[in-house]
Amino acid sequence: MPLPRPRTPAPEPGDSGVFDVDKALRVIRKRTPITPRTGLVLGSGLGAVADGVAWDAAFPTTDIPGLPVPTVAGHAGRILIGRWAGRPVAVAQGRSHLYEGYTAEEVTRTVRLFAALGIKSLVLTNAAGGIAPRMAPGTQMLVEDQVNLQWRSPLRVPAGAEAPVTPPPAPRGLTARAGYSEELMAKAARAAVVAGVRLERGVLGVVLGPCYETAAEIAMLERMGADVVCMSTAAEAAAAASLGIPTVAISCVTNWATGRSAARLAHGDVTAAVATAAIPMKSVLERLILALA
Repeated sequence: MPLPRPRTPAPEPGDSGVFDVDKALRVIRKRTPITPRTGLVLGSGLGAVADGVAWDAAFPTTDIPGLPVPTVAGHAGRILIGRWAGRPVAVAQGRSHLYEGYTAEEVTRTVRLFAALGIKSLVLTNAAGGIAPRMAPGTQMLVEDQVNLQWRSPLRVPAGAEAPVTPPPAPRGLTARAGYSEELMAKAARAAVVAGVRLERGVLGVVLGPCYETAAEIAMLERMGADVVCMSTAAEAAAAASLGIPTVAISCVTNWATGRSAARLAHGDVTAAVATAAIPMKSVLERLILALA
C-alpha cells in the first residue's frame, strides 16, 4: 500500500483542532432538516455503492469543521444526507485511518456526528484480505467478533491535547469495547437472503497498517481466530459502543491475504476488486437499511 499523502485539512480560521460536534451539526442543519435513522460508513472503494441516490445534501469533509480529511485513494471524503431506499440515512463516503496520522478520537468523529444527527443504528463496511479458506475474494462477511491489534481507544485524548468540547462518557476508555449487535446481525443475514447474496460469518482481524501484513503476521492472526484482515472499523465500533449505538459490520473480501496466494498486494488492485463486489454489497445494504429505519 502506498504511503498516504500529507494531511491537508482545511480548518476554519481560529479552529483549535478540537471537535465541536454542535458546530459541525449546525453546518449540516443549514442545508438539510433530515434526521437520519441509520448511519453508514463506506470503506475502501465502496463509496460507489452510494452513487445514483438523489441525496438531499452532500458535504466534502473539508466543509465540516473538525472532521479529518481522507488522504487515501478510494475514499472520497464526503458526508451524504438523504433518503436511501426511502429511509433517512447519513453516509460517510470514505473514511480516515489511524495510519494516516490521525488519532482514534479523530477517525471516530464521524460516528459522533452521526449520533448527534440522531442515528439509531450504525453500519460499518470495509475492504478486507481473506485469511480463512472460505474467505475467497468476492466474499461478503458479516463480522461476528474481532481481533483488534490497533490498541487505540477513541475515548482517549493524547497527553497535552485539549479534551473534546463534547466528550463521550467514560473518558478513560474503560467501556470502549466494540460489540456487534446480535439483532442487527440477524437483520443483515435476512437482508442477504432476500438479496440472494451469500453472507459468510467470521472474525475480523484489525491491524494498524499502512503496510500489508507479512505471511508470518497472517499466520499469527489465523491462530488468533481471524478469518479476514483490515486496517479500520475497530475504533468506529468502539466509539459507537460507548455511545450506546447498535452496530453491525460487513467486510468485502477483495484479495487473499499475504501468503495465501502468489499475487503481490497493491492498494490499487484492492480498490479495483471492490468495484465488482459493490453490486451485491449494495443489494444487501439497501435491504438492511429498510429493516433498520
